[in-house]
Amino acid sequence: MASLFRDTKLCYVKTVSVTRSMTTATEVAKLPRGSRIIGLVLNGTASDAGSSATLSVGSSSSSNEYVNGASVLSGGVGNGSQHLNGVAGALSGILTTDTSVYVKYAESGTTSSAGAWNLSILFSQAN
Repeated sequence: MASLFRDTKLCYVKTVSVTRSMTTATEVAKLPRGSRIIGLVLNGTASDAGSSATLSVGSSSSSNEYVNGASVLSGGVGNGSQHLNGVAGALSGILTTDTSVYVKYAESGTTSSAGAWNLSILFSQAN
């Protein structure tokens, strides 16, 4: 009987803290060459910024290649555990070099006094 799956891959998770002070691209993790990002999960407390509060995740100082401006206000993904919607096609490729993961927080309106998160990066290796 033929196997439905070619071979088994383990899912690894790197969990990092993200704060409102990360207003410039901040390196939070490094993924090894050969990794494939499976998903990004955010857990935490929503920002209480006046107008907008967003979190971006990427592989460069632009910090937006994987997730571009996900709302972390109470009406967005800021509360509880949320799977972040990635930029189309960005999470499907195999990393050809060791790759840094950067995070950037941005807000507008009244300055926030609340909001902190754990970002879990789910990835496989040797694809």
